[in-house]
Amino acid sequence: MPNHKSDSLLAKVAYVTISVIGIGWLLSIGSGLIIPFIFAILLAAFLYPIEKYLLRFVKFKGVAICLSFLTLLLPILFITTLFSMQLIAIMESLPSIGMSMTEGLDELLNQVNKLIPLANLNTEKLLSSGGENIQGPLLFISKSFVSTTAFLTSLGMVFIYTFFLLYYRNSFNNFIIYQFEKSNRPDIKEAMDEIKKTIQSYIGGVGLVMVILSVLNSIGLTLIGIEYAVFWGTLAGFLAVIPFIGTLIGGVLPFIYALSTTDTSWQPIAVLIFYLVVQQIEGNFITPRIVGDKVDVNPLFAIFSLMFFGTFWGIAGIILAIPIISIVKIVLSNFEDSKAYAVLMSSNINNKKGIFRRLAQD
Repeated sequence: MPNHKSDSLLAKVAYVTISVIGIGWLLSIGSGLIIPFIFAILLAAFLYPIEKYLLRFVKFKGVAICLSFLTLLLPILFITTLFSMQLIAIMESLPSIGMSMTEGLDELLNQVNKLIPLANLNTEKLLSSGGENIQGPLLFISKSFVSTTAFLTSLGMVFIYTFFLLYYRNSFNNFIIYQFEKSNRPDIKEAMDEIKKTIQSYIGGVGLVMVILSVLNSIGLTLIGIEYAVFWGTLAGFLAVIPFIGTLIGGVLPFIYALSTTDTSWQPIAVLIFYLVVQQIEGNFITPRIVGDKVDVNPLFAIFSLMFFGTFWGIAGIILAIPIISIVKIVLSNFEDSKAYAVLMSSNINNKKGIFRRLAQD
């Protein structure tokens, strides 16, 4: 006799596998179109409350949307101006800083070799094996500012997409809602509202975390006596947008720089200890309290999404991974056939005893 449950399970596995492969293929070939549009969706959801508020005072929707852009851009321009002079100095001295970092890495490896003789680490071998030099991160920053054509094009498309998403938001919302059965439309509308709130909470929370970390890092590095403290501190704050590893990367660069530019041994150690403390505070207190539980995804699926989207889109994929997986979970939770997947992705899954048995019975 045929086993219908087994056939149904195989069909679901095949469907999910084919869907993942198809989505991965589309993500790979269409990254230039998809990435700006996803950023635009997130930005539109974040700016929606501001634009809605401005419509009380401005009759024209287009003007209200442009003003909402300004409310976002002006603080960014203000923060950028605060450390622009240091940024210019950094850009002018990138080659010498890169050489200093190489010297700092060499000194660090020598200390490691003294502690662990079997390691036998060598700067030249390490750099040649990697095919790049230690100036890579700084040269990447340099190229990002010097070669701005592609960046400005993508940024311009993000703002254009965002403008029209906000301008035609009612039409888009109604189009999506009316693609479903009448009985399901209230649930779909609720899901869309939840998605907007999740995006707004996540972007606003991450932005506030970046500002707090930038201030803390800049003050800490200034007290330690590191040159370009505001630049390094703000850079580390901005890198916090990269989940899990952003703060770590932001601390490694000033640590290596301090090794090569300071005459004392306590300053590099102080930088290392300071960033370790800041990372613990950020991970255990700042981010959980500010971002909250709006992003209800367990670490396994969060890390998988980071690896998945990072493989296709690089840094942009890592930045987008958490909000995308959160949106996917909300969508899955609103359909009976996929509700079990949403539960499996939840951060508090261990507290939901018997949930899968109840879903199977339903």
